[in-house]
Amino acid sequence: MDSPVADRDSMLATAERISQEILAAAVWKEDRCNWIGAMPEEGIGGRTTLSYRALGADLYGGTAGVGLFLAEIARTTADEQCRRTALGALRHAVSRVEDIPASQVGLYSGRPGVALALTLAARALDQPELDGAARAIASNLTGPGAGEELDLMSGSAGAIVGLLALRVLLEEEKLLDLAVLHGDALLAAAEQPGDGLCWPARMLPGTPSLTGLSHGAAGIAVALLELAAATGLDRYRLAAEAGFAYERTLFDPVARNWPDLRGEHRDGQASFAVFWCHGAPGGALARLRALELYELGELRGEAHAGLATTEDWVSAALASGSVNYSLCHGLAGNAEILLEGSTLSTTASDLAGRVAEAGIEDYLADERPWPSGAYGGFAPCLFLGLAGIGRFYLRLAQPELPSLLLVRPADLGGS
Repeated sequence: MDSPVADRDSMLATAERISQEILAAAVWKEDRCNWIGAMPEEGIGGRTTLSYRALGADLYGGTAGVGLFLAEIARTTADEQCRRTALGALRHAVSRVEDIPASQVGLYSGRPGVALALTLAARALDQPELDGAARAIASNLTGPGAGEELDLMSGSAGAIVGLLALRVLLEEEKLLDLAVLHGDALLAAAEQPGDGLCWPARMLPGTPSLTGLSHGAAGIAVALLELAAATGLDRYRLAAEAGFAYERTLFDPVARNWPDLRGEHRDGQASFAVFWCHGAPGGALARLRALELYELGELRGEAHAGLATTEDWVSAALASGSVNYSLCHGLAGNAEILLEGSTLSTTASDLAGRVAEAGIEDYLADERPWPSGAYGGFAPCLFLGLAGIGRFYLRLAQPELPSLLLVRPADLGGS
């Protein structure tokens, strides 16, 4: 990823300022720390409500993600308080990893993501303690179980990506065998409507098989492609192609998007999200990674379309000034995806730079709270809150940092 900004010092300074907000809110017990953060929940009638609670251990919304960001800042700045808090957060994650249900095997909400954060942070801080904890978690990771999720967020697709990444970082070849078990479970669970393949969303019984990166066919397909690249087995590549084919049957050329099938359609009209988790940005990102691994037919045009929709959304959000900066469903996440797609779009990189500059002007300079994906609540976590916003700015200053929006296992050897 190339940085679209010339002034990398200001990007780093912004990331540092955000890290200081996180440090100030830490709650300590002995050598571990945690935070109280807002978490959106769906309430009565589909309305979103906020609850405040201590963070868990996971990568998406827990102390593993916060600790990894602080470790990366500490490596850059040599800030001792940042280093101490990073270690405190990661020790908390280790102490609470058993609280994550064993059935949550995916990358972002499961145990593989905690191990990945520990491994990357161990390298950032030169801290063997963290590497040992990651190895202990990795040695206890399991294969698929009956009724478990299948998606990237919490299911077998995420397990595949996490296991392949840990295989590279920890140099543990046996993790590939475990990834193959998850891959074969995905093949066994696939459903075949027409010429494509899709996977049921077990967390939402009665809902059509989803599209998109975090919970849908795109995320599962790209995980299968990573496994195909790691094993050389065509069965995973062919299933991935069929997964993208399923989404192709649902693509709306007018909306330039894949429908969000989680809720009921209103008045017979499809609903479209424009986020990393659901909709065009995540769909484009999955296809961009697929094209890095294999040249797969129509995916280049689909990636173009998804990026164009993302650019339109980002431009409108900047004009309105009312959208949050989270990685999951906000400006920072969509801007990172535009940077990933800058080889296909001549305007994507400049637009991502505008997102960064607008955030500095609107929130840092005016000392206003950064708007998070927790709808106004304080959220220190990676995908909904400050750690993710800070990491967006840190990656602009240091483009060599690996993406967490779509982990590329084979590229982590030098991390």
